[in-house]
Amino acid sequence: MRNICRAALTTILIVSFAGIAWAQAAAVPASSATAEAQQGIVTVPENVLTPLIDQPEHHFHMASRYFARGDRTHAAAEIRVGAALLKLEAGRHDATNKTGLEDAAKHLDDLAAGVAKGTVKSPKELNAAFARADLALARHYHEMAKASAERNEHENTGYWLEGAADSVDDAAEWSGHKLAASGTATVKGARSLGTQLEGGAKWTADEVKKSVSDLGSEIESLGGGN
Repeated sequence: MRNICRAALTTILIVSFAGIAWAQAAAVPASSATAEAQQGIVTVPENVLTPLIDQPEHHFHMASRYFARGDRTHAAAEIRVGAALLKLEAGRHDATNKTGLEDAAKHLDDLAAGVAKGTVKSPKELNAAFARADLALARHYHEMAKASAERNEHENTGYWLEGAADSVDDAAEWSGHKLAASGTATVKGARSLGTQLEGGAKWTADEVKKSVSDLGSEIESLGGGN
């Protein structure tokens, strides 16, 4: 998992909770800024969103800990933060798994409401929701890695590839699903390649394409076609 600047994360979350539901990681002409503001839309630079990759998982684990202690208020708050981060990813202009992310975020918001009210009694309900969210993120990160690889954006491909690999592991952990040896090797290889690409290493297009493809197959296997 990556460590990020606390101030940057806090700023993003304040924006999210202020009622701005969607963010778009794209340059917006100045002439359209006023219109977007009136519609309740904020544009977030790509370099602000990218460090948030994998951050929902931190909040899922915090929620699980608070829930185990019987602290429903803080558990619900952490779940809502995770939901807000999924909404930010869904708001990317080039997000292809937008529906999956939005559905997972809504499920998290509903879960948070239930936790706060005390109607959620079992940690299994949290585990299932977190697994669903991580699977949606894995698909999203994988699609972003695939698109970046096609554009030969090695560093960005590395970020997304590592994020997808981490999310596969996280989804498997929450769901109690043990990856097969081949799946574990695929995830480990994708994570290693992602880290090296982030660091500036050069790989052939075929090697990157194979890693992305293999990881995609593992994601769909884990999702069971859902």
